[in-house]
Amino acid sequence: LWHRREEAQAAILDALAVTDIALPTFPDEQMLFGDAAPQATAERLGKLVGEVVVKNGEEPALIAASGTRQSVAAVHVAAPVDTTGAGDSFNGAYLAARLAGHAPTEAVLRAHRVAAAVVQVRGALAPFETLRAAFEN
Repeated sequence: LWHRREEAQAAILDALAVTDIALPTFPDEQMLFGDAAPQATAERLGKLVGEVVVKNGEEPALIAASGTRQSVAAVHVAAPVDTTGAGDSFNGAYLAARLAGHAPTEAVLRAHRVAAAVVQVRGALAPFETLRAAFEN
């Protein structure tokens, strides 16, 4: 929706300046900022935000927080039905877990499970009980 790549980059950087937690998706960051790997995204954003989780589809998510980096494997879904809402579901579950007091690694595990549940139903909204079960297991 931006007229120029530089406008999008500037808007994102402005938003990051007032952010405590960033949840970027690697393919988006690669396309917009030219990052070569999720580690490059984590390093670049880690200079601006204290807690970064770089999502990468079925590949592991990369947590960069408190000077450390950790990969957390995604949940494999053999036959996804609809990937609409997977990233937003991951984000919501991650933030809910962090607000509930879970450490970043546990929050990513819960977020991966929720995103995996969401891609197994048609549409962006999975039934609440499905989401709750994925989050709590």
